[in-house]
Amino acid sequence: MPYLSFASNFLWVMVIGLLGPSIPGLVSELKINYTQAGLFFTLLSLGSLFGTLFGSMSTDYLDRKVIYGVFSFSLCVGLLGVGVAPAYGVILIVIFFMSVLGSPIGAVGQSIMIDMYPQKRERNLSLMTSFAAAGNLCAPILVSLNYTIGLNWRHSFYETALMAFLLFTAIMIIPLPPKTIYQGEGVNPLKIIVHPQVIISGLLIFLSVGVDIGFSYWIAEYFNTELNVPLRFASAVAGVYLTGVISGRFITSRLVRHVRPATIMKGSLILALVSLTIFLSQPIVSVKIVFSFFYGLGIGPLFPLLMSRGVAAFPAQPGSVTGILFSMLSLGGMVFPFLLGTLAETTSIEKSYFFIGGINLILLIAIHLWNRRSG
Repeated sequence: MPYLSFASNFLWVMVIGLLGPSIPGLVSELKINYTQAGLFFTLLSLGSLFGTLFGSMSTDYLDRKVIYGVFSFSLCVGLLGVGVAPAYGVILIVIFFMSVLGSPIGAVGQSIMIDMYPQKRERNLSLMTSFAAAGNLCAPILVSLNYTIGLNWRHSFYETALMAFLLFTAIMIIPLPPKTIYQGEGVNPLKIIVHPQVIISGLLIFLSVGVDIGFSYWIAEYFNTELNVPLRFASAVAGVYLTGVISGRFITSRLVRHVRPATIMKGSLILALVSLTIFLSQPIVSVKIVFSFFYGLGIGPLFPLLMSRGVAAFPAQPGSVTGILFSMLSLGGMVFPFLLGTLAETTSIEKSYFFIGGINLILLIAIHLWNRRSG
């Protein structure tokens, strides 16, 4: 079962990752500006906010196999719909509904995995999010390969739809275990939402989207238009950053056995701040590429460790907590790509990255204060 969870998160984050490297092609074909391009991710995240919240919570109450299968098949149909949509407005609508009905696959897979292996929460979440980052890594590679052989951005969505169908098939074939029954379970969802540990984890996850997706979403366009890197190479640069993210999360899955999660997060944020500073201060393209890797290495541990800390508050209802925290992730996805796109439109993409540095600093201070207060 953990492998279905890994595959689900790989696929959904790959879908998210398709948009960033596809932006140059979308901007060119549809004749839209950066602010309009930012709306793709805003609507994807708006749909995900509702989809992951209610979809993940449903695993605490409904038949897991049925809802898991429905969501995976819906994602397949939605990806095909994006590929054939003829105009900007139609693409926006299809992306929104695809996200509402397809986004829960990652959260549903995660909640089932946490319910099965609560004692391995930090390790499994780090490994699972490594697979998620690998999906994000494969997305720009897929887009770049399609451009290289003369295909356009639409073919990447067709190919990913095939992967979604394969996941649906696996979910239907592989048996899923029943939900673990805990003494005294059945906490009112409102009590989960207002719990301090869940609130703080959710707010920090919201901010972490700014330093992660906010950076990777615009990186292809940044290298293409502001650094004059050819499109097929610019689309692949995000892969360097994501390799860093994957490495950071894999290392974290080993480190959590020996080092406190708060210490890992603070150290990783310091590495990210230093790397981003060098990335922005150096004009040499090769240097920027190298330090985009180290920036990803620093950002990687944040999400799984924040998610783990939030879910630990209510081990009897991993689906509900996962849904709430994933909704904060989606809310961040609504806000930051659009906000950074607006900043890029009025200044430049590079200058908008200074805003990301500020969010990094806020996260570092907040995690330090939270750790001191809690122990």
